[in-house]
Order: sequence, then C-alpha cells, then structure tokens
Amino acid sequence: MRRIAAVALTAGTLMAGMAAVSAPAEAATGSWKPYDSYGGIYTWGKYSRGGGSTAVTGYLRDTKKNGWTACVRFLFTEGSKKYYSRFKIVGVTSGGTKYNFDGKATVKISVKSSYGSHMWVQECGRNKKTGKYYYGKGRKIF
Repeated sequence: MRRIAAVALTAGTLMAGMAAVSAPAEAATGSWKPYDSYGGIYTWGKYSRGGGSTAVTGYLRDTKKNGWTACVRFLFTEGSKKYYSRFKIVGVTSGGTKYNFDGKATVKISVKSSYGSHMWVQECGRNKKTGKYYYGKGRKIF
C-alpha cells in the first residue's frame, strides 16, 4: 500500500512539473531608469516583455543649454545577438532641417525589439563641437 501511494505521489509531482514547464510565459512589465551619469539629463520609462519581444516607452529630458545634446541608449540581447537603439533630442528649423538640440526640452521615446533576453540602458551626451558621443555607466534592467 505504501509503494502505490509513493508512486502515485511521484507521478503527480512529475505531471505538475511538466505542466509548469510547458505553460507559456506571462508578459512581464517594469520600469527603467539609467544611472545618473550626467547632470541635467534625465530619462525614465516603462518596459513590457512578452510574445518574444520587448517594448520600451519613456521620456528623455535635458534641463539646460550647456553645449551637449542629451541622449539615451538601449542594448537588447538574445544569445550572442545584440541590438542598440539610441535616442537624442533633435530640433527642426523652419525650413525643415534637423539639428542636434541643446537646451531645455523633454521628448517621448519608444522602441520595440525582438531581442528580449536582456536589456541595458545608459545615459549619453553628444558634444556639439566635436560631434562625439560620450556614454555613462550602463544599467542592466533585466
């Protein structure tokens, strides 16, 4: 009698374990914010993961005119594959010409990636004189 109960319990545990493994993963959501690497640049937002992709929304804010264009960069990975996405504040002249904006502004940002294993975010700034980008310390979100 004891042997039958032990076998039934083990079989039930195995079946429950198989059900948990084969169930589809639920969508995960959360917030993101990089390390505060540069004064006057603020960026924040939310992300959602599900269905094999990651969607990110948020804001990029520059609070002063200081010779730098505010930007933020995301890195999405899936195995050895990498995808970078960078956002910067861009102004537009009355003639329609785009330029790297330096001043007070807040813009909405949004990106979607099919790479969803890991996501990093980092603040950055583009020097208006040299055109070079400088990146702060990256923060792993997931």
